[in-house]
Amino acid sequence: MPNKTPANAFLSRLRGRKSTRSNLWLVYSHKTHSDLILESNQELGHWLLHLEFNPELLDYWIPGPNELYGDQRGGRRTRPDVVARNASGILEWHEVKAGYIDETTASEQIAIQRQIATNNGARYHVFDDSTRSPHQYELIPRLRLMHFIAVARQQSIDHLQQTLLDYVRDAKTGTFGEVLQTYSALPPTHLIAAIVRLTIEGVLELDIEETTPTRHTTWSLRRTL
Repeated sequence: MPNKTPANAFLSRLRGRKSTRSNLWLVYSHKTHSDLILESNQELGHWLLHLEFNPELLDYWIPGPNELYGDQRGGRRTRPDVVARNASGILEWHEVKAGYIDETTASEQIAIQRQIATNNGARYHVFDDSTRSPHQYELIPRLRLMHFIAVARQQSIDHLQQTLLDYVRDAKTGTFGEVLQTYSALPPTHLIAAIVRLTIEGVLELDIEETTPTRHTTWSLRRTL
């Protein structure tokens, strides 16, 4: 039986695609501690902007092919692009679309999904280019930040992260450069990975610019711990 590694799963999905008009992405999520396969550039953008770095979401998952939802009366069933749970414990369904969607004249699919989401106790949200375009410049910088997460995923940096957590509690705000200088004996890659982890966990907020991350990238404590 072949070894079902994330890479093998990705290649299997790639070979089985009916359409090659959009990119396929294999990414690692610190928030869910799992590898994810994203079906398009739009899904990648959604993941970076509204899922992984979203401090209002505790967790999320991408439903599998057999995870279908309907209402108690039966009838049509549907599968949302993403199911998320926010900080209030409320479920959200995310539908990720290309282009711009006018929900007042939206397709029957969206209307049906919205109703089924309501019947299942979830809030329904459509994400299109209007939610991504204003933050387009953030995508590559956030992808760079996730590279540090991927590099450090097999490393034991929990103790380092706790040390950094104590530091940011006291400092409240600062720059990447100041952290690297304070802990100059520690690997810079691990320090940046720990900063990104704390950002994903909702502890820190980063000032995202087109050049992020640099030594001048600023961070601030998001909440009192």
